[in-house]
Amino acid sequence: MPQRCIMVFLYQWENSEPKYLLLKRNSILGGYWQPVTGFIEAPETNRQAALRELSEETGVEEYERVLDPKHFFFFDMNGRQCSVSVLAIEVRALPKIRLSYEHTDYDWLGYDEARNRLHWENNRETLDILHSALIQQKQA
Repeated sequence: MPQRCIMVFLYQWENSEPKYLLLKRNSILGGYWQPVTGFIEAPETNRQAALRELSEETGVEEYERVLDPKHFFFFDMNGRQCSVSVLAIEVRALPKIRLSYEHTDYDWLGYDEARNRLHWENNRETLDILHSALIQQKQA
């Protein structure tokens, strides 16, 4: 059975465009940029895991809403299959970020820059799906 994992894109609207928070993993963990990620601990729901990981990795606990784009993918992590569920969490104003030991830097980026900075193709595909859903919702 695959390990259950969570991926969380934190975003904030700026001039009708979302800005996304990306975190830079420390060099021991790869040194690449990605959104908040982690394992879902039983008996957590996706939402509970997303909020816990967001708090642990960034210190962010206040948010406007949680969006579930109903997207997941499978990822091989060191020979172990992971089922990665994706959620997006909106904040109204840019919160103070307190990085965990896993990360060395963070940046708020527009879609194109965020997409270019992401290391993994599945992260880029996920951002594409999420960004499209957010833009469609904003236009509705």
